[in-house]
Amino acid sequence: MKVSVVIPAYNEEKYIGRCLDSLVAQKTKYEFEVIVVDNNSEDNTNEIVLKYKDKLDLDLIIEKKLGRGSARNTGFKNSKGDIVLSTDADTIVPFNWIERMVGFFDNQDIAAVSGTCKINDCVWYINYFFNIIQPIGMRLYRIFFGSFWLSGFNFGVRKKTYLESGGFDRQLNGLEDIDLSFKIAKLTKIKFISDLPVLFSGRRFKTGFINGINPYFKTFFNYFYFKRNIYFEDIR
Repeated sequence: MKVSVVIPAYNEEKYIGRCLDSLVAQKTKYEFEVIVVDNNSEDNTNEIVLKYKDKLDLDLIIEKKLGRGSARNTGFKNSKGDIVLSTDADTIVPFNWIERMVGFFDNQDIAAVSGTCKINDCVWYINYFFNIIQPIGMRLYRIFFGSFWLSGFNFGVRKKTYLESGGFDRQLNGLEDIDLSFKIAKLTKIKFISDLPVLFSGRRFKTGFINGINPYFKTFFNYFYFKRNIYFEDIR
């Protein structure tokens, strides 16, 4: 089974190395490629990525159209795997991430899986609160919307199913993963994995949990209920 890991990146020189280190450390029987999509970084992101050419089956692609949707779309478009896994440049995946994520697809009835995340770099009470509420939030989302969402930082999908869905919307700079989730959910059930969290940067919550989470709620309602164009301010 061929496997691809897609990572969008924009000005991620502080984090991209530890993300790639976690992929170098994977314990898995599956061969996998890593596709980093640079979204016009102005720092040393590319230079750091290229240092991993000898450690990973790695492809660095430049996507000039700014935005999370366009970057993820390009990465998935260029992936060669039957299974495509998604994570973010500021994320550290556990050593058995690929082995376990891909293993679910041995069941031919499963076409998409989504997992959770944790943070550990904010003040203790924000770390504690976030790590409790994040998986609960995913379960509540399913109750309200009938399906789990595909977390951009931690999900996998069969390439065939992804293509059938129409893929990531290149016009979206935020909530592109939830937009894809609605499309995938029309084709298949999304399996939720609660015990394989990735370690996620808490930089979004450095000024407080409410300040960090508010843009997600605001853009969700603006786009999916009021059909307004959305744009996430960059948190880097």
